[in-house]
Amino acid sequence: MPKPRFELPANITRRGLTLAQAAELAGLSEGRFAVARAKGEYPKPTLPGGRIDRVLLEKTMDRLSGIVSAEEEQDPLAAWERKRHARQA
Repeated sequence: MPKPRFELPANITRRGLTLAQAAELAGLSEGRFAVARAKGEYPKPTLPGGRIDRVLLEKTMDRLSGIVSAEEEQDPLAAWERKRHARQA
């Protein structure tokens, strides 16, 4: 007998995304998303099960769009991510 699938309540947004869900959120095909990830434009999976963190993906999309708020500039995680990307370049 198949295990019943757990569904989140409608008011809770899933945080760990599959690659297909992440590509859809980014507005890209799975193939284009894979190419963009390989180029380092989008984050690789960081959560268990090979899931992509929705919050990290949204922050990346904000950066790619040029949306940067004063709050994000003060965010230690954002500063760490910038330093990490600078070291990888």
